[in-house]
Amino acid sequence: MLETFQDQGYAVFPEFLEKAEIDTLKAAVDEHAAAQPQRHAYENEQIGALVWHPRVGELVDELMGGPYVFHHIHAARHDAGKNGVSWHQDYEQYPQTNRSHLMVHVFFYLNGLNGTIGDLLLVPGSHRYATDSRALTFLGTSDLPGSITVDDVPPGSVLIVHSAMWHARRPKPGGEDSPRWFIDASYGRSGVKWPSYRAPGMLANLRERHVAAGGTRPWLFDETQFFDGARARATMGSLEGSVMLDLPQWQNS
Repeated sequence: MLETFQDQGYAVFPEFLEKAEIDTLKAAVDEHAAAQPQRHAYENEQIGALVWHPRVGELVDELMGGPYVFHHIHAARHDAGKNGVSWHQDYEQYPQTNRSHLMVHVFFYLNGLNGTIGDLLLVPGSHRYATDSRALTFLGTSDLPGSITVDDVPPGSVLIVHSAMWHARRPKPGGEDSPRWFIDASYGRSGVKWPSYRAPGMLANLRERHVAAGGTRPWLFDETQFFDGARARATMGSLEGSVMLDLPQWQNS
């Protein structure tokens, strides 16, 4: 797993979740998808608890090789006719300049991928290059040089991808009788401050629930390892010219 991940930027774990877990999470995703008004996925009890799933933690521990923090979790049900998602990468950094600290996304395909509704597209090795998250969005879901299509994994499978890898979801026909239940969770290596997620209070809420459930990883939810992501996004949009010239160490040199 480690060799494949370091070289290609992803690793596949077929049938990672057990049937009882799959059924519980499907019901949780349905509940989340039907909620009005829409809530954050972490607020659902079963989805939130997936953040500290013991076997997921073992995999992320190995990949990180040291301390890390949780960043966010999403959940969605993709029904027949669902739109695709254009090429993008999800590494959290403002501006995008380096890949010094590992960030990963854990993709949970509760009923697998079977060539209907949407295929997962990846560009192995693309995680090595710092690029704006939406730089290739204009290409839609067309094949890219070296890209691969993941369209055949069994229910309960997990894919772990480097968050900086270019990926997309290509819409496909079919799936009227079997929607796709999908969850993704993200973690970042400690040592730098990460942009905070768009859900104030999320980390404190999850830490309290984790400890109440007997969890031993409250460090996953350490607010001191984040900075104000909303402010960073707004600031980046207002800057002009080379950002390097605004850095104190450059101005004082």
